[in-house]
Amino acid sequence: MAEDIYREVDEELKAERMRMLARRYAGVAVAVVVVVVAGAGLWSWQLARHKALDQVATGAYLAALRQTDHLPDQVGSSPVALAGKAQSGLDALQKLATSGDQGVATLARMQEAAVQAARGDAAAALAAWGAVQDNPDADPALRSIATLLWCQHQLDTGDIPTLRSRLSLLTGQGKAWNGLAVEALAVLDVREGHKDDARKKLSALVDSAETPAGVRNRAQDMMQALDPSAG
Repeated sequence: MAEDIYREVDEELKAERMRMLARRYAGVAVAVVVVVVAGAGLWSWQLARHKALDQVATGAYLAALRQTDHLPDQVGSSPVALAGKAQSGLDALQKLATSGDQGVATLARMQEAAVQAARGDAAAALAAWGAVQDNPDADPALRSIATLLWCQHQLDTGDIPTLRSRLSLLTGQGKAWNGLAVEALAVLDVREGHKDDARKKLSALVDSAETPAGVRNRAQDMMQALDPSAG
């Protein structure tokens, strides 16, 4: 009887450890990709691809980008309301997101999502990412990023079949976000208690030469945490 109780307690502790691990890596992945997506380098690259963009719309977008560029420093760690310059930038982004220029509108919607995520408004961020991923006229590269972020931001609470379906669109050899998408799928495996499936995905990430270093390191950490012999 005592051994059974100890075994049950041990299994529950390990299960809770896996849940905490899933939440931890979901947050890490979201933070990493938000930083990448919100970076000026990606925006500059995207703007360069839209040579026919209206100069007025482009100028308005860049001005709004400058206003919201340092939002985390302005807001701090708590999800408080934006004020002054940052709020003006957000208002400008939301206006541009409904403009007739598809290229600028998509970029504005993506930056709006990053701003909303930084301020702690998850619902607004998800809505903005969802608008991009569901827009057939949006740039395919940005649609993929929006899908990844939309999924990552809900790994701990979202509908698992829906998340798996959308993440599967990003997996496959040669796809830009394969590593992060497979990592997210492994987190969902952990969330459902499918540890063997998670180990297989993580092992494949560790063994693949295409896996980014950061993803590989996290995959190794998760595999160690999933080891039955771990304390």
